[in-house]
Amino acid sequence: MALLFVDGLGLSQDPRSPLKRLKLPVLQALSGGFSWQAFNQPQLAYRVLDAGLGVEGLPQSGTGQTTLLTGHNAAQMLGHHQGPHPLSKLQTLLRQESLQVWAAQRGLWVWHANGYRQEYLEKVQKSRRNLLSAFAFAARVAGLKLLPLEHPLALPPAFWPEPQAAGRRFARLAEAHHLTILENWALDYAAHRQPESLEARILELEGFLQGFLEARSRATLILTADHGNAEEPWHPQHTQNPVPLIVCGPLAPLLPQMCSLADLAPWIRACLGPEVKKL
Repeated sequence: MALLFVDGLGLSQDPRSPLKRLKLPVLQALSGGFSWQAFNQPQLAYRVLDAGLGVEGLPQSGTGQTTLLTGHNAAQMLGHHQGPHPLSKLQTLLRQESLQVWAAQRGLWVWHANGYRQEYLEKVQKSRRNLLSAFAFAARVAGLKLLPLEHPLALPPAFWPEPQAAGRRFARLAEAHHLTILENWALDYAAHRQPESLEARILELEGFLQGFLEARSRATLILTADHGNAEEPWHPQHTQNPVPLIVCGPLAPLLPQMCSLADLAPWIRACLGPEVKKL
């Protein structure tokens, strides 16, 4: 199972959106043209997820990612959206309920594929406060290593010189593990701080997905996000738009109807359950 998390990828019906203007044949095919309606095809299932979680205000990364990873509505638990990094209450929830911890405790092979700059890893170690995203924090408390960029089994989160080759590498990693996770934070970063580079980041994602599909991996690809942002680059804020959920591969026919970020983690656990019994 290959979980590709794309920070800040929401859905937009605005013709100004780069999702509408750019030539993105792979993403278009996987999402029905970034549809707001769920659909099923052979080996492909598509859902539209509410990122607002029933809480007023703009969705944020800390609560959105924690909800995706645990199946618990983190925003409702706190009474507000929180980001970018999970604070103490969300950290406790991730320690107890995240997919990474759940899978590692059951002996499954879990891989956090992100590579990090060495100076960032040193800064994380020295800091008294949490500097990690919910995905990286959950990986660390599950006992997974946060790898330097130079590690042969690490992938950059984006900025790939050869996006298709990176997608093929991700597919190979996924075949070697029960659950492989890559966190792509580049779209959200670009939308906030470098809007002039956003289209390049989206096109990189398109090429990465093309490479993954060309690899014809046995692993099921899952792509989703925590909130919207990149779909509306004419402002720097998060949006209240829904986010896509794409499931492509052998497990796609098993995907039930979903409408919330909180729906994903329980389904992933259910899919990985038979693998636990084989161990």
